[in-house]
Amino acid sequence: MSEDLATKAAALSTALRDLHKALIHAEAGDDPAYANPYTLLFDVIGNPRFAWLESLSQLIVVLDEARADKEAFTDEILADATRSAGRLIGEGADHDAQFRLRHLMAVQNAPDVAIATGKLRAVLVRLK
Repeated sequence: MSEDLATKAAALSTALRDLHKALIHAEAGDDPAYANPYTLLFDVIGNPRFAWLESLSQLIVVLDEARADKEAFTDEILADATRSAGRLIGEGADHDAQFRLRHLMAVQNAPDVAIATGKLRAVLVRLK
């Protein structure tokens, strides 16, 4: 993997992880049960309340696993991840409607989500 490709992939991965974190905290809200980070972690993994985040979680895993194999990581893999990230935040016609609705609600209610979304959009523009 070239240094430029690695830099681009790292930027996308970071932006996706920042959005993921912001969405988790927005979904958890002020619920006192989540004062314990382990409770939050286990609920993110298994509570249906957080199930809508699975497509974003899976994209992060796929991208980071692909990045780990530096010799096999290609421009096409990055382009696929870029398109998938864009669809999550409403770019294109074939986006995940449930994720998009929940994401829009979070953008309106949580400034951190809006900021993370803006950063992801900026990364996506640079990668296109």
